[in-house]
Amino acid sequence: MVDRGPMARIGLVLVAAVAVACGQTRVPPAAPPLRVVVPVEAPPYAFAEAGRLVGLEVDFAGEMAAALGRPLDLRALEFGDLFSTLAAGRADMVMAGLTITPAREVQMAFSDPYLRSGLMALVRREDAGIYPTPQSVVRRGQAIGVVQGTTGERVVNERVQSSAVPVYPTAPAAVGELRTRRIDAVVHDAPVVIWFASRDEANLAPILRLLNDEPLGWGMRRGDDALRERVNAVLARWRSDGTRDRILARWLPYWQRLEAAERGP
Repeated sequence: MVDRGPMARIGLVLVAAVAVACGQTRVPPAAPPLRVVVPVEAPPYAFAEAGRLVGLEVDFAGEMAAALGRPLDLRALEFGDLFSTLAAGRADMVMAGLTITPAREVQMAFSDPYLRSGLMALVRREDAGIYPTPQSVVRRGQAIGVVQGTTGERVVNERVQSSAVPVYPTAPAAVGELRTRRIDAVVHDAPVVIWFASRDEANLAPILRLLNDEPLGWGMRRGDDALRERVNAVLARWRSDGTRDRILARWLPYWQRLEAAERGP
């Protein structure tokens, strides 16, 4: 064998070292999916349209997963199953237009509010002049529809001292009763009221003032502080770069008018 000298031997050693190093290289594991649950048929938050899931929270979920560098695993569940799915560790976030309340904060941790919302009244367009404020809707004590299990149901029952308040399983059911004149108004979450009004402006009108103040946030498991901090950082960036407002404008076209009305002259 021909000895080609010390430099050749050093070169062989370097090649071997590189080969060993390459053999030990580990490809970084793929980021785990961001598992988000949204409510079934709850426009404008999440609902089926043309065979696919769309809505305000669906858009927020897609943008959030991209901002966190994680693929999105999105599932639609009955509202009553959202919290238990999160608590059992089968989801990372609940995005469902959730009002941040002390009772819910016992069950889960919340992001910073992504929207300052509240209850709003929806009436027939022909009756809009009768109700200058949402308080006037409640004071008249007419047939006011609410959705079962919501803050709207609780608030209307507390403030209306007349006959029993009609309760419906879903917002579409309540709005359907309003259209057919079986009730005189619907009191429900402002984003939902605005969405229905924007879809049928000829027949429906929102009373563009809030009946109360309800911050909306996204739910996460208590103790998942790392995710909560990252979500809040993304939300802060969205407020400054316009991402939040762009998504809101798509689904809630009345929202800027509401905010202007709330600020006053």
